Parts: sequence; structure tokens; C-alpha cells
Amino acid sequence: MVLRIDEAELQAKLFEHKELIGLGPVSNGIVNIVAGIFYIPTALTSFLDFWPRTLFTLVGLFFLIFGIVTTIYAATRRYDAKQLYEDITAMDRTERRSSIIALKNTGEEFPNRFLVYLDRGWNCVFFPNHKTIEPASENARQLRQYLSSEFGVPEEDIDLEYVRNDESKKASTEHGGEIRYYIYSLYKATVKHIPASWQADQFQVGAKECRWMSLDDMLADPHINQINHDVIALVRDYAS
Repeated sequence: MVLRIDEAELQAKLFEHKELIGLGPVSNGIVNIVAGIFYIPTALTSFLDFWPRTLFTLVGLFFLIFGIVTTIYAATRRYDAKQLYEDITAMDRTERRSSIIALKNTGEEFPNRFLVYLDRGWNCVFFPNHKTIEPASENARQLRQYLSSEFGVPEEDIDLEYVRNDESKKASTEHGGEIRYYIYSLYKATVKHIPASWQADQFQVGAKECRWMSLDDMLADPHINQINHDVIALVRDYAS
């Protein structure tokens, strides 16, 4: 997994916890305890007058108490490797990790066309897609379930082939044109028995409005090309 992290944010996080990382804070506390233990008996057994002896004793008590407190604090609040890892991964600016399913119609009626559906939120057609999870075997199982439940095809009729991962950076129309980062996992899919409901240029499966479209048609549509060019190009280059 590749993370995209702002360098300034990472530096700020490390400096925020620098006093708690590693053994330094604990060792500093122990040094103060030793210094306090040394000061107190030295002051009490010295031949100094009352006030200097009292001052040295108080300094020793200060180092002793401060050392004990800082040692306990450092030992109980240590910033270990697990916490550091969790904080770093939380800075990941990758917007989405998505698995893209390129399912081409192998029949004679709609040759070289891919299954797409209309996403009303974006008002754009997309390839079937689902959030990527780990490990890869579980991700493939989840994708079969997704195709089955959302597009009405039996899981046993679905063959999936992993193709590759790819990264993309683009302006998100959903976020006011802000640059967002995406990681795609591309899969090729075949269906052994095309459902009867799919035997049309456009068709409905549950709440999904589906259609068969060629890559050329997608790229020729200005709206689709603007929003989804990176994914269409990925399918064109590696799964067509």
C-alpha cells in the first residue's frame, strides 16, 4: 500500500511527539532521580551552613520528585511504533481505493462494448466498481458478491481476472475541483451465461440503469471523458 502524505504534516506530527518517542524521556527521568539522590545526602552531610545546606537539600528533592514524575509519565505515555504508524496512515491523502470491473460483452449484438451504469450522484456512467479491501482473495470474493447482488448474475457464473493496480491524480468535480488521489485495482470479468435482462442496448437491473458502451463512445462524450478519463484509459490500455 502506497501512502500520500504531506511532508509538513508529517514533520509536525513527529515534532509533536518527539519527547515521547523511544527511551529518551525515560532515561532523562532516571538521570534526574539519580541527581536528586546524590544531592540530598551530599547536602545533609556537608559542612555548609544551615541555609546553603537547606537549599541543596531542596534542589535534591526537586530533582528526585521531578525525575519520578517524568519517568512515570514517560513510561505510561510512551509513543510506540504502533501509535506512530497509526498516526502516519491517518495522514494518507489518497481519496479512494477502488476496484474497477471491466466486463466486456462477448456476444455478436454488442461487440467490444463494456457494461456501465448511470451514477445519478455524478450524472455519469461508470464501470462496475467497489471499494478495495485486503487481502486480494477477499477482495475478489467481495467483487463477485457485488456483481451478483447489484447486477443480477449468479456468483458461480462470474470469472474474475486481476489485471493491475494504477494510481491517478485528478480534479474532483464532487469536491469543487480539488485535486484528489485514487488507487485503482483493475479486474477483467466474464459472465458464463449472460442474463436475459442484459440482452438490450440499455436495460434496468433493480435500481441501476445499465447499458453497453464502447470505450470510443465514452471518450467521445465530453462529460464522461472529463470525469472518468483516467479509468477509461486504464481499461483501454490493459483490459480491452
